[in-house]
Amino acid sequence: MMRRARSIAYLVPFALIASCAQPFEGRVATRLSEAGLSRPMAECMAERWTDRLTVFQLNKISNLADDLKGDKRRLTVARFIDRVRAVNDTEIFEVVSASTVACALKA
Repeated sequence: MMRRARSIAYLVPFALIASCAQPFEGRVATRLSEAGLSRPMAECMAERWTDRLTVFQLNKISNLADDLKGDKRRLTVARFIDRVRAVNDTEIFEVVSASTVACALKA
């Protein structure tokens, strides 16, 4: 019994970390959609990102989407990827680029 309790105790931090990504998925999708991407595209991309990026990286993208809301031009996927490249995080760029292609093909 004690052994099982210890095993469960070791899993708690991992469960907490995993649950932190879920609110970011909705928040990132909303901000991308508010910045001008279609809602289905934003939701598809945000879902993929939460599986592959850290909370810190998701915050970077979320902040970028907030910055893009003020831009009066229509947000295209190409413009968004260009802006993501400026974040200077290779992993973010790779995940965002791959998800854009996958989500565009899905739609």
